[in-house]
Amino acid sequence: MQDAVFKTYVKGIWCVQCPELIITGLLQQRGVIDADVAYFQSLVTVKYDPAIVTEPQLREKLTELGYPPFDRKPTALERLAAKLLHLGGSA
Repeated sequence: MQDAVFKTYVKGIWCVQCPELIITGLLQQRGVIDADVAYFQSLVTVKYDPAIVTEPQLREKLTELGYPPFDRKPTALERLAAKLLHLGGSA
């Protein structure tokens, strides 16, 4: 079967380590071939084998990692709120 590509925006990216955590977590998922994160866009791209893992499973994995999928690119205000929540403030 041919590889598939899943792209989604995610919530919660606020620092330069977040993409590394997402990529590392996704690569531990059986069936994931490659993963990439566009930091400033909060966009995750996953190359995977659909015979082994499904898009809903990838969405679930992102949520487990603390970066839930989002229907659109988060606004600057939403990115700031994520940073404040991570630092222990309130948003």
